Amino acid sequence: MSCLLATVRGAAVRPPTARLRVAIRGRRPVEAASGSGASKHGPGPDSAVPFSRSGTAQGIPARRCQALRGTAAAPTAQQVPCVGGRRRAGTMSVSDMFIALQGVLTADQDIREEIRKVVQALEQTAREILTLLQGVHQGTGFQDIPKKCQKAREHFGTVKVQLDSLKTKFPADQYYRFHEHWRFVLQRLVFLAAFVVYLESETLVTREAVAEILGIEADRERGFHLDIEDYLSGVLTLASELSRLAVNSVTAGDYSRPLRISTFINELDSGFRLLNLKNDSLRKRYDGLKYDVKKIEEVVYDLSIRGLNKEATPGAGGEK
Repeated sequence: MSCLLATVRGAAVRPPTARLRVAIRGRRPVEAASGSGASKHGPGPDSAVPFSRSGTAQGIPARRCQALRGTAAAPTAQQVPCVGGRRRAGTMSVSDMFIALQGVLTADQDIREEIRKVVQALEQTAREILTLLQGVHQGTGFQDIPKKCQKAREHFGTVKVQLDSLKTKFPADQYYRFHEHWRFVLQRLVFLAAFVVYLESETLVTREAVAEILGIEADRERGFHLDIEDYLSGVLTLASELSRLAVNSVTAGDYSRPLRISTFINELDSGFRLLNLKNDSLRKRYDGLKYDVKKIEEVVYDLSIRGLNKEATPGAGGEK
């Protein structure tokens, strides 16, 4: 009985580290080092656990060995960004990374600012051409159509110079990156060029002809070019302008022009019906074409019920 109590007291006062050794030995017995006085079944309760040169106990997992020794594992090379106060080759600090990014953003903003200045000049020229062509809607404007078209073409010479300047403001291979800046003014210029050509010949201007008037390319591969969607948007704007011109032609006493405009708009509508337009801004613009067609048909209907279309029929193909 006294021996049992002594054994219990020895276990009670044994430190936690010693108990951990006992628990570990109980799970994975190890061979005692020679000369330590251990039995052949394993080290004694008071013997030390042998460690290898790598710092881990023989036969004991690394995590248990760390708990046994009371030390944390040494950080790996990936966890140490600097060795001896020097940064590893090929790395960059966070501050340096963001400084480099700010340089890229600043360069991009400078390019966009230069583009905006040229686009503002283009918008001003487009307003001048539009103001000039709006005179055809006046009572005496139909007699001055050739002169107004000639003056408008002179303004397109200024447009060419401004577009040439715009080409130099951004890299040639980044057209669509900055396209949003000049998209709307380019569509307006397409409309104005198409309106001039219609007033001169009552025909639809081609995309190649518009590109020539503006001094740009029609082929995408050749640099600054006229995008197909921009061309179609300008043509749809032309349809809206012609529907207004049809009404003002009747007011000015020109009853044959609405008939010719009606024929032109119907052909234009048929052409757009051949296109498979997606649900985007161009499709929304095209949906407005049906209202232009309806407006012109109402003008033609009013002329027919009043008998004015018979008077205009002999001159439908030209001047009366």
